[in-house]
Amino acid sequence: MILSNKKNMKTLILISSLFLFSCATVDFAVEELPYEEIKEAQILIRTTEFQKPTNKTTQEIEEYFNDVIERLTPYASKFCEIYADNPLPCNWRITLENNEIFNAYAFGDNQIVIFSGLINAVESRDELAFVVAHEMAHHIANHITEGRRNIILGQLAGATIGALVYGSNAASADIQQAADIGGLVGNLRYSRSQENEADLFSLAILYHSGFDLDQAKFTLLRMANLSKQKEKRSSFFDSHPSNPERIAYFDKHRELIENGELFILD
Repeated sequence: MILSNKKNMKTLILISSLFLFSCATVDFAVEELPYEEIKEAQILIRTTEFQKPTNKTTQEIEEYFNDVIERLTPYASKFCEIYADNPLPCNWRITLENNEIFNAYAFGDNQIVIFSGLINAVESRDELAFVVAHEMAHHIANHITEGRRNIILGQLAGATIGALVYGSNAASADIQQAADIGGLVGNLRYSRSQENEADLFSLAILYHSGFDLDQAKFTLLRMANLSKQKEKRSSFFDSHPSNPERIAYFDKHRELIENGELFILD
């Protein structure tokens, strides 16, 4: 069904209002990056060359997975006990799923799934460690609960604003559409700030776990590279946006952590 110009305008007003009213904050706000640093990251993305990872056997994938989890867990738990947003058990149930897609995600109560396709696509344990620590960080920062809350608040805001925009005679379908848009906006508006905070926490965990941060950085560069290849795109790139800002923040936050200015665990 083609919407009338009048209805299109109302929908545009609705979406604009939801972006203005969407509320998403994180505990560790990051400063704005100078354009020069973003430009450097853009150049790095374009010029970085990747060797095609050798296909790993099932046993090698399991060894990567088990080794990274064993090394990360003690420091992730300690970090969680000190810096978690809410009191929670600082342990995780991490599952290796046999799936060729480049993917990983956090959900529920401290649950994480890592796809074998992701492990097969990285060159080092340090890259895998960055992804695992990043998913741990989503739990530590309470992003899972906050994400669910933002969706619900977005739906409520969408329905309320929809009633104002469409008027008292609005059809129930219009209000439902407004609520759906609100839920989507409530979720997407929080994505970038969540990812930046999870990257920051992940860096601290990796540093104290003794992983190579130069190698770990390849994860973000690889994501930026793979996200341009449609045939290799997966839901991972929707929930984990890759952009030059994240790479530039990686370097800035790394310096602060290595200098002992953030997240001292000793």
